[in-house]
Amino acid sequence: MAAATETETQVAEVQGTPADPVEVLEWKPLPVYLARFDRFDKELLIDVLKISTRSEKIKDSNTPSLSKPCWQAKEALQEDPHNMWKINHMGLMYLKDGKHEQCLNVLLRGWKRASEIKDEAAQFAFLMKLAELSMGFWKFRQALAVFRDIREPSDAGSLLSYLILGTQVWANNGDETQALKFFRRATDSESFLRAVRVFAAVSNDLRKAGAYEAARSSMERLVEHEGDKNDLALIDEFVENMRRNAEEAKTKFKPEQVRRWTIMTGVITFIVLLLMVLTWLEARSLRAIKAR
Repeated sequence: MAAATETETQVAEVQGTPADPVEVLEWKPLPVYLARFDRFDKELLIDVLKISTRSEKIKDSNTPSLSKPCWQAKEALQEDPHNMWKINHMGLMYLKDGKHEQCLNVLLRGWKRASEIKDEAAQFAFLMKLAELSMGFWKFRQALAVFRDIREPSDAGSLLSYLILGTQVWANNGDETQALKFFRRATDSESFLRAVRVFAAVSNDLRKAGAYEAARSSMERLVEHEGDKNDLALIDEFVENMRRNAEEAKTKFKPEQVRRWTIMTGVITFIVLLLMVLTWLEARSLRAIKAR
C-alpha cells in the first residue's frame, strides 16, 4: 500500500494533478533566493556585484510556448483553481520554463492563503519567491507587504537569505533604519570574506535608501587585513558608477517617451496647419463676399 501511494504521488507531481489530499502530498519548495550564498565565497567580488545588482526588470525566457509539464500543471490548476498545492506546483513549472511574470501572477493568487501550507519550508519558500519576484519587477511596496508575512526562519542558511532580501526590500522602500538593522544582522557574525559579499549584494540598494555610508562604517569594523580595504574601495567605485548611471538615466528620454512625443508633435502640427488653412479659406470667402 505504501509503495502504491508513493507512486501515485510521484505521478501527481509530474502531471501537476494531486492524486491524494493536499495534506499527504509531498510539497516541493520553490527555489529560495540566494539559498546557497556560501557559493559566493569563491567568486570574485566584482562578479558578486554584477550578479546581485539589477539595473532592469526581470526578463522572461524568449521561448514563446510552454513545456508539456507546464501545460499539464496549468490544466490541473484550471480544474481546481484554489488548490494551494497546485498553485505552488504551477509556480515551480513556470520558473522552470523561465516565465517569471506568470509565476509571480500565479503565486499572488495564493499569497493570503500561504498559511495553509503546513510544510514550513514550502511556505517559507513560497513567500520568499513571491517577494523576490515582486522586487524583480520593481513592485517594491508589494514586496514589502509580502515580506512582512514571512516567518523568520531558524536555520542559518535560510536566515541569511531572509536577512539579505529583507535589507533589499526595506531599502527599496526608503526605510534606512530597517534596512541597516537587517544588514547588520546579516553581517555581524560573519567573517569579512562572507560579510563583504553580503555588502556587495545589497550595496546599491542601501545607496538608494541613503544607508550606504552607515553600512560601510559597519564593514570597516570587520576589516581583518590591509587588502580588505581594497574590497571596500571596489564596492565604493561600483556604487558610485551605479549612482552616476542612475542620474544619467533621469536625463535620457525613454523610447516610449520619444514615440509619444513624436505622435503628439505630429498631431499638434496637423491641427495648426488645419487651422491655418481654415483661417485662410474664411478670409478668402469674406473677401469674395465684399467684392460683390
